[in-house]
Amino acid sequence: MNLNAIGIIFSNMHDEEMHEITGSRTMGALPFGGKYRLVDFALSNMRNSSVASVGIVAKSNYQSLLEHLGSGKEWDLARKREGLFLFPPYGRSSAGIYKNKIEALNGIMTYIDRSRYDYVIITDCDTICNMDWEEPLSFHITQGADITVISYKLKAEEERKKETVYSLSPEGLVTDMKISQTAKESDIIGTNMWITGKQFLVSMIQEAMAYSLTDIEKDIFQKNLCRYKIAAWEYNGFLRKINSLNDYFKANMDILEPEARKVLFYNHGPVYTKVMDEIPVRYGHKAKVSHSLIADGCLIEGQVENSILFSAVTVEKGAVVKDSILMKGTYVGENAILQYVLSDKAVTFSNGRMLVGCEQQPIYVNKGSKL
Repeated sequence: MNLNAIGIIFSNMHDEEMHEITGSRTMGALPFGGKYRLVDFALSNMRNSSVASVGIVAKSNYQSLLEHLGSGKEWDLARKREGLFLFPPYGRSSAGIYKNKIEALNGIMTYIDRSRYDYVIITDCDTICNMDWEEPLSFHITQGADITVISYKLKAEEERKKETVYSLSPEGLVTDMKISQTAKESDIIGTNMWITGKQFLVSMIQEAMAYSLTDIEKDIFQKNLCRYKIAAWEYNGFLRKINSLNDYFKANMDILEPEARKVLFYNHGPVYTKVMDEIPVRYGHKAKVSHSLIADGCLIEGQVENSILFSAVTVEKGAVVKDSILMKGTYVGENAILQYVLSDKAVTFSNGRMLVGCEQQPIYVNKGSKL
C-alpha cells in the first residue's frame, strides 16, 4: 500500500557553500561512501516508505544527476503512472530560473496540485539518514499540524554552525526557532526535511508569491509560529548534515565504523543506487589494507588505511594512502604518500608525490588534476 504522500527532493541546496566540489555537479549527485550519491539516501527513504511519486527539482550542473537517476528503476520508480519526475530549473518559461524554494515549488505547482495524495514530503539532499517516513507522517496527522519539521537533537560533544535551532513545547510543537545559530549538545536542530498537507502547501506558496516572500524558514515558518501549528518529530538514528566540505569529509569517514554503516544502510531498509558493473578489487602481493572501504574495479599494490576508495582507483607499489577519500579513477603513483586528502574524479598523483593535510582541514584536489 502506498504512503498517502508525494515526495519532493531539492538536489541543489548548499551548492554555493561547497563550490569546490559542486562546480561540475549538483549536491544530489555528490559521490558518497564509495559507491553512492547523496540523492540515494533521500530517494531510498521514500522508496522504502512506499512513496509512489517523487519529484526531483534540479537547478544547475545536473547532467551527472540525470545520468545517475535514469528512469528511476533502481528505486522502483520506473512506472507508467506516478514514479520519478525530474523538474528542470525552468518551471515556467516566463518565470526564468527559480531563485529560491518558494519559486521552485510554485514552478511545479501543477505536479503538486494534480497529486491524488493528501500530503507532501519535502527534503534536501544534504541530510544523510535512514528513515521510515510513515512514522513522522502519522505524528503529523495525530498532531493535526499544518507543518511537521524533522528535528534532530545533537549528541554529546556535537557542535554545528549556521543551524536552525528549535524550542519545543511538551507536546512537540515549535514555540520558537532561531536561524543561523551555533548549535551545541542537546540543542534541537532542523534537518531540512518536513511534511505538510497538499492543499495547505498550495495555499501557502500562493500567498508567499503574492507577497514576494523569498525564504521558507524566515518568511513563512519563523514569522507564522503563532498562526500555523508547526510540530517537530525527532529523528534519533544516525544522521549527518553536509553543509561544507569538512562536513562531507567527516560524514564519509564516520561510516568507516561498522555500527554506523549498519544503522545508515540497513535500519529501515537498504540504500539503493545505480549499479555499476566493475571487476572485483585486485590486490598485489604486498598490498596492505585496513579499516577501509574499497569499491569494485580498484587495483591496490600499496598500503591503504582508514580510507574510502571509489571505483577504478589505483594505488601503486610503495604508495601509502591514509585517512583519505579518493573518487573514481584516481591514480596514486609509486611511493606517493597521501594523508587527509580528498581527491575528486580522475586525479593523478605522480610517483613520490606527498600531500598531507589534517583532520580539521583535509586537502581537496580538483577533478582531473595532475600533481
